[in-house]
Amino acid sequence: MTGQSNPAGSTNSHFGLRTRRRLSSLITLVLIVAAVYSWHAWYLSTNSDSIDSNSINHNSNKYNNNANPQLPNKPLSNKDNKKKGKNNSDAYAKLDDPNALLVINYAVALDDLDDAQTRLLDFFNGELKAEPTSVFGGSLSNENDYTETKLGSDFVAAHAFALQYRDLAYNRTDFLLLGQRVRALRIAWVLLHERADLHPTLAAHSTPAFNFAVDAAGLKRRKLVAQLDAIVDGLTDLLYPWLATSHASIKALLDANRLVSQDFNNNNNNNNNNIRRGILLSTGRGHFELAVHAIVSLRSVLNCNLPIEVHHMGPNDLDSEMIKAFNAMPNVKTVDVWDYWGEEARSLGGWAIKPFALLASSFNQVMFLDADAVFLQNPEVLFTKSDIFKKYGQLFYHDRTITGYDDCYKWFNGFIPHVSKYTNTLRFQNRQTVHEMESGVIVIDKTRPEVLHALLATAKMNSKVERDGITYHLMHGDKESYWMSWELARVPYKFSRSYGGTIGYKNERDAVCGGLFHTDEYLKPLWWNGGVVANKHADKQTGYMKYEYLAYDDEGKDISWEWETPTTPFCLKAKFAGQKVVVAELSNAERGITEQLVGIYKDIIGGGWRAYFLKKFNLQLD
Repeated sequence: MTGQSNPAGSTNSHFGLRTRRRLSSLITLVLIVAAVYSWHAWYLSTNSDSIDSNSINHNSNKYNNNANPQLPNKPLSNKDNKKKGKNNSDAYAKLDDPNALLVINYAVALDDLDDAQTRLLDFFNGELKAEPTSVFGGSLSNENDYTETKLGSDFVAAHAFALQYRDLAYNRTDFLLLGQRVRALRIAWVLLHERADLHPTLAAHSTPAFNFAVDAAGLKRRKLVAQLDAIVDGLTDLLYPWLATSHASIKALLDANRLVSQDFNNNNNNNNNNIRRGILLSTGRGHFELAVHAIVSLRSVLNCNLPIEVHHMGPNDLDSEMIKAFNAMPNVKTVDVWDYWGEEARSLGGWAIKPFALLASSFNQVMFLDADAVFLQNPEVLFTKSDIFKKYGQLFYHDRTITGYDDCYKWFNGFIPHVSKYTNTLRFQNRQTVHEMESGVIVIDKTRPEVLHALLATAKMNSKVERDGITYHLMHGDKESYWMSWELARVPYKFSRSYGGTIGYKNERDAVCGGLFHTDEYLKPLWWNGGVVANKHADKQTGYMKYEYLAYDDEGKDISWEWETPTTPFCLKAKFAGQKVVVAELSNAERGITEQLVGIYKDIIGGGWRAYFLKKFNLQLD
């Protein structure tokens, strides 16, 4: 059969020829497409302000949380691009194309998100280099090998969530969701404004979640900055919409607090003229005389010359004569919080004013005092002598140790996925007390961005929707919202050493009775609240206290209190032998101070406060 034609072979030969021709055409087409794509990628990498929207994959990012359903990718909105007053720390050219903000292909689970946010913030807090005894968070304690790869992986998980949910509404009474957004905002802020040194590393790890492998390194970094910028703007508007009524952004608020002041009346022996220290009180008609007493006592007895602001809420909180009286006092001025924060301010009431007043104050290092707070030392020492304030930019005080219900404990541990090492040492976290914090004195440094973020979160916890919906049902007013917000934002904080005690007299059971007393962090007598009467809630005009003894709790557990009555204050004594309840007599100097404090209050109350202002400040009121 050799040499004969083969019909079958001829057919196969023609079929193979057609196949080769089709394959050749297909290869040619592929080469053309590849060439076009290569040119397009080159064009993108060299023309950063022009990105073809058709080249972006619009896969949706799937977030594993029933409260956060699957959503399509969202490009940059006009408000993201045109935010008034924006001042980026961007070292790269800005990307205006909305497609720079798409999450191309990434899915993140809830546990991954919470873990990633926690580690990133502990990393930003410097815990890899911290001494073990000074570690606040503790998520990196077993990760000395927190490598670039781990950092990049955590960033991608946190960044994908932040991009997707930066301006989407959520259940405002679900603080697990609130915490994720507060931490997402702080992470983006740090990366945008403080850690540009990490941009090359994180931009490299952003492939393929947020950019393409063919993108040049510079383009990846520019995309990263555009994404961070959009996250900060979106989450700020989502969490703190009232901020824009007074400041264009968190950056603008921070800049205002850091602004050098040439004419600020700052008689506090401070040579740095961009540090504006002062005292803030908030009061209404009901505590007016107590606030006057606090101010006069600071000036006349303790020689405190710090400027003072008195904040109130609208025209009915203080009457016009009360406002005139405060403004007649040297270096004192009144501030209406309604002039700040828009409609949110008009919904404030009672304790809720305090974090909003702290934000509104013209002081950048500000000490908030309850109207009934009374001092044995010049409170200026909290700015100048406190190691806690120097290190953390805040200073908190413990409340009494009182056991009881644990609904607040369960709630708190439900919305903080990874409680910090420090917070786990608190009495509250060990169910040894229901109240951790006394918010009668709070010291804040608003020039520190991490402190400002935590304070904004505190205001959020005291906003109308949050306080009416959850917070004030589970905690006593504003007091726990401060340290809880610092924890929520993963910002290091610390309490002064001792726990709430009392100052006054001894009763027949050898217990010390009086107002809620606090030492400073060095265990020296410092301040108490409740004024100078036995029970301010029952009678502000009689039952003046005699101050002979003080007692404080230096252990924070298993404490026995005698509850107050209409005519007697709280009383404290050791529950058993060896318990760390410290009892001491006041020194002669301390007794002298308390006698002056009582005398001033009697003068204010005795003939009426109008007569007092006429005599003391030559102020004639109608």
